[in-house]
Amino acid sequence: KPFIMFKKDHETRTGNDKFEGFSIDLIEYVSKELDFDYDLYLVHDGKFGSQMPNGKWNGIIGELIAGNATMSVAPLSINANRESAVDFTKPFMTRHISVLMRVPTYETSYFQFLSPFSPMVWMIILAAFLVVSWILYGLERVGRSLDRQSSRDLPPVTIRESFWFILGSLVQGSTDPVAASLPGRILTSAWWFFALILISSYTANLAAFLTVKKIATPINSVTDLAQQTKIKYGTVKDTGVKNFFENTQIDYFAKMWAQMSDVEPDNMMDNDTAALHKVKSENYAFFWDSTVNKYLTQTDCNLMEIGPPFDPKGFGIGVPPGASYLEPLSMAILEMSDRGILESLQSKWWDISTCPDLSGKADVTSSLQIENVAGVFFIVVGGIVLASLVCLVKYCCPSLFRTPKVITQKCFLGPMLPKKVQQDDDGVDAEQL
Repeated sequence: KPFIMFKKDHETRTGNDKFEGFSIDLIEYVSKELDFDYDLYLVHDGKFGSQMPNGKWNGIIGELIAGNATMSVAPLSINANRESAVDFTKPFMTRHISVLMRVPTYETSYFQFLSPFSPMVWMIILAAFLVVSWILYGLERVGRSLDRQSSRDLPPVTIRESFWFILGSLVQGSTDPVAASLPGRILTSAWWFFALILISSYTANLAAFLTVKKIATPINSVTDLAQQTKIKYGTVKDTGVKNFFENTQIDYFAKMWAQMSDVEPDNMMDNDTAALHKVKSENYAFFWDSTVNKYLTQTDCNLMEIGPPFDPKGFGIGVPPGASYLEPLSMAILEMSDRGILESLQSKWWDISTCPDLSGKADVTSSLQIENVAGVFFIVVGGIVLASLVCLVKYCCPSLFRTPKVITQKCFLGPMLPKKVQQDDDGVDAEQL
């Protein structure tokens, strides 16, 4: 695709009418220009053509050499090895090699609102909350004990109130002040500044995490594949792409060929259909013609192309060696290029994209979905359930929450007596009592 494809209703059609694609439009135009008829058929082994160990050729090249076909109608790349076996027309298109991969999936979580901070940061925040609460409680106890006069009318400080005050300050809630002593107020000021920076950082990162998705690909270039082992990669056997890797003198491409052919030969596929299925179902990178990869990424938004492209080659129409009609075919292709017909055909079959462009790794803004913020609602529901349980226990077992009363005894000493000697009813001096 999109060079040669079956029509959707090909089962009800016969002959050449079963096919469509760029190459079909190309040969149709050339046949009208040169006034000849043709019949299309598919090669039995489904290969483009490479030389086998016995010296013979398979695929389309083998069909041309054997005389079974008079010309090829396929994206057949021109290289020195094939040129020595058959003849080619002038190129009608230039192709490169690029990598086809599956677009990374974005895992959503009900508790995605926790993503702005790492688990370690959350643990440190919890530890800071506990430590500051205890320290504030201790400072207030000591500070108030040293200044009883000014602390007489203040409510007593408890560890529970200290925890509540520190928590309210952290989430910017309204709570009764606990800090009354100077040391407590200094600690409270530091905690308020800490909470201000923390909440501001969390809010800014939360907006980015929930509304903007970074298009982060597993690899950024073709050479990154040679420096990792997690992503498997390969190409199709007996193709021009395979010949490039097999004969290359570039170090990292040679290293990748050794990995594909010797270490993991299962990653070399029999055809492009099997390779495409492997890309969609596994963590697999497929080296293939950039023209085909571009079409696939424009028709399937779950696929993406990784560059930069390399190894430019021309696509040409192959004919048997010494064919007399080679020159007229080349002239027809050049005329199509001069008239802009080739460019028009390329726009027809490739400019059909409805998928977002991932080549620039741009940010993609998305609206918040329920799975992004459901965890916040879970916390509210959890708070309601916990508060209801505490209320139920307090109602059923009030003795567990009853505050012990302090019993004060009053002693009646009688009316105040002056310092001078007074006598009681029995005549006894009051100072003698």
